[in-house]
Amino acid sequence: MLYNGEKKEKECHIKRKINKYTIADFQWILSHETWEHVFNWNDFNNIFNSFLDIFLRISYSSFLLTQVMNKMNQNSWITPGIITSCKHKRELHKELQNNNNNATLASCYRDYSKILSMVIRKAKILEYDKLILNYHNKVQTLWGIINNPEEVKKEIKYKL
Repeated sequence: MLYNGEKKEKECHIKRKINKYTIADFQWILSHETWEHVFNWNDFNNIFNSFLDIFLRISYSSFLLTQVMNKMNQNSWITPGIITSCKHKRELHKELQNNNNNATLASCYRDYSKILSMVIRKAKILEYDKLILNYHNKVQTLWGIINNPEEVKKEIKYKL
């Protein structure tokens, strides 16, 4: 997300690739393992360690590490204040669930929800107004926002 001209770089994470094909591969390799090396020991610790070595070797070979780039959030109208307010609203909701009979808490939650929805609506309106003002073909931009707002944002950022 971009805040006040601040650029956020894409973050990279390393995850294991787990899907139905890698799970099937893992199960197939496990089913064909002889496990003789595990049962050659008399000591429980050695049995466990040899089992763990075989299991981890198979799982690491089946579920490979992949580098994943986080997608940048295109909703630039989401500010840190809105994120904080949403967290606070969520906490209020959890508290309200625990105290069902508390009328003041219920009215506080309703009021907070109304204010937050108005703030979010206003932030979206300001963002789309900014998009419309910065683009030369305003009618096309309006229809783009109505049909697919994310594509219009990408297109405008590319042209600017």
